[in-house]
Amino acid sequence: MKRIINIAIVGISLSLATPVAVSQTSGDSEIRPYLGGGIGYYRLDDEDFLNENDRLKDDHSAWRAFGGVEFGRIFSLQAGHIDFGETSDGNADMEADGQTISGMVALPLTDTFAPYAKVGNLSWDRERSLGPITSSDSGDDPFYGAGVRLTLTEHTDLRLQYERFTLEDTDLDMASAGVQYNF
Repeated sequence: MKRIINIAIVGISLSLATPVAVSQTSGDSEIRPYLGGGIGYYRLDDEDFLNENDRLKDDHSAWRAFGGVEFGRIFSLQAGHIDFGETSDGNADMEADGQTISGMVALPLTDTFAPYAKVGNLSWDRERSLGPITSSDSGDDPFYGAGVRLTLTEHTDLRLQYERFTLEDTDLDMASAGVQYNF
């Protein structure tokens, strides 16, 4: 049920971008929709294996796509998809992805530099294997992060951020860079 609710929230959030884009053309510059994407590098620590020798610890890259709405360059709501890819360590393998919804608060210190904090929820799917034994699971877990938004042009921002995701018993610490296009 949580997954259905989260997917509905993501869909509603993204569908709100169209009317906001129309209001943008009528002169309302305080509310701006945006789209973006990025890549990241994460450190994984998965404790749910049979013994300490089979524990999955690995560093790997990920990609994401996101969209949202900014309210006065201070508050924003965002929905997105993140793919953690496939990672392995010996006989242990894991593949995970998910949908995110989050709220962010930025503190614009200058016209081009704004640190921010974010909190949200990750609805994830994961497949793990240890040799011939495979299992799949899914869930919803909160996440948090912090970063900086660097304004490159009127419509383009660079984001550098750190996030902490938890997939039940798996911790993912991810640093990422992304580009955001503001409408």
